[in-house]
Amino acid sequence: MRSQPITQVDVEQEMMRLVARLETETENFEALAVDAANKEAAMKAAWAGAYLTSTGTIRDREALSDSECADLFHQHKVAEALVKSARESLLFLRTSIDALRSLNANVRFQTND
Repeated sequence: MRSQPITQVDVEQEMMRLVARLETETENFEALAVDAANKEAAMKAAWAGAYLTSTGTIRDREALSDSECADLFHQHKVAEALVKSARESLLFLRTSIDALRSLNANVRFQTND
């Protein structure tokens, strides 16, 4: 709980902190997205290779391919989840910065009267 009124300096400092964090998270997002794409490509290539080298009915070949690539599929889904989580974090930061902009405008208006 604040014991003092919020000042424009307080708001601007918090905005700067969030902007710096947004920059860092954006750079991290790029790495996560590339990793997820690479894992998806590896999984699909392995699945196709397993399918082409297997024999049996279509369902048997698909099941065997799924089984052989289960670990790669899991890695891909985890990487996908990390990308989704990072995207939500970026959205949260942007929303927080927008809220602080509004708060800053209100504080500026109140202190200029």
